[in-house]
Amino acid sequence: MSDKMTVTVTLESKQGGQSTRHVYPGEWFRKDRSVYIRYEEGEGTEAVRTIVRCRPDELFITRKGAVESDQLFLRGGSRQPGQYRSPYTSFTMETETQRLAYRAGGGRDDGDLTPPFTVEWKYEIWVEGELTGRFQNRLHIAAAEA
Repeated sequence: MSDKMTVTVTLESKQGGQSTRHVYPGEWFRKDRSVYIRYEEGEGTEAVRTIVRCRPDELFITRKGAVESDQLFLRGGSRQPGQYRSPYTSFTMETETQRLAYRAGGGRDDGDLTPPFTVEWKYEIWVEGELTGRFQNRLHIAAAEA
């Protein structure tokens, strides 16, 4: 199996009563003991390049562009520092993970993060010690069709 491939990234997010679903072309690759997914949201000056690093007990998301952020999600729920920056605001935050699970497709072992696979995570964001949001996300990675 190749250590790099073109993929389709489907991101589903729920906050409160709101749900969103986006599909992006992307790239999956393996480096050292991690799997990475790289994709771009938006276009032109509004574009945001997202890199997701997957490891068995953690998920790290870095976004760069019109919006910049770093978020670390750890299985086990301890609060992790992060940051958010945009042209309009900037703040530090903490993420507290309630759930982090990987699910491999095709009946494979869930530790096999070769596409297709899904990662689901549920978390809270805290800013200056106050709860500011609860989120539930699902990221599905599938090999792109030729």
